[in-house]
Amino acid sequence: MFIEGADRAREAVRKNEFQGVDVIKVTAEENLTVPELAAVIEEAHRVHLKVAVHAIDTASIQTAIDAGADSIEHGSFATEEQLKLMRSKGIFLDLTPTWYDGFRLKLHDASIVMSPPFRADFVTGDDQSRQRAAARVQRVLKSGVKFAAGSDMCWFYPGHTRGQAAAMMFSALRKAGMPAIDIIRAVTVNAAEMLGWQDRVGSVEPGKFADLVAVAGDPIADISELERVRFVMKDGQLVRNDLAQP
Repeated sequence: MFIEGADRAREAVRKNEFQGVDVIKVTAEENLTVPELAAVIEEAHRVHLKVAVHAIDTASIQTAIDAGADSIEHGSFATEEQLKLMRSKGIFLDLTPTWYDGFRLKLHDASIVMSPPFRADFVTGDDQSRQRAAARVQRVLKSGVKFAAGSDMCWFYPGHTRGQAAAMMFSALRKAGMPAIDIIRAVTVNAAEMLGWQDRVGSVEPGKFADLVAVAGDPIADISELERVRFVMKDGQLVRNDLAQP
């Protein structure tokens, strides 16, 4: 729904709340003003809903910060000062590392035949992307801002299910310099807190949903183990158990 004015912003939240959504997602890169976004956030908080703001460039990130967003998705061009502001306000940064480790080249290699010059351009672009991703991860870790991580996998990767493609994010974050334990926390306890679901998911404790996965190896030593899930439990019910196989 296109938002034009604070009244329309509140109306959009009410319509989503009526549909039973768990979180409100807003794009702040389409000339959305601080008062309009603040109206979204105020209305959402009135009914105890969190607000996640899609913001990539510096200007839209600032709009999200000034309006009081609960989390900022992507945040690719957040400045040092903005990260400090997010930390002081308790705003989560939701990293989306889909493109951190040469995914663009992998995607095209898997789907089309490229000429050598065309492929060379992709290699150069992906190398630059890796450098930016590594610098971004280090700034985030140093800043102390709260962060979670998601794949943002809206692409079809040939030969992979959406889940298999999404799991490539773990290795991408690790290659960008994030410690394995921080990656695991980002997608479990941190993500649960970001969504306000820490009483239901994110850790193994009595009273929570008992949504569990297990792998054969040690993901702290090799984060790519999370791409090879062998055991799945959903709400305490066994879904898959390849660990029991010889």
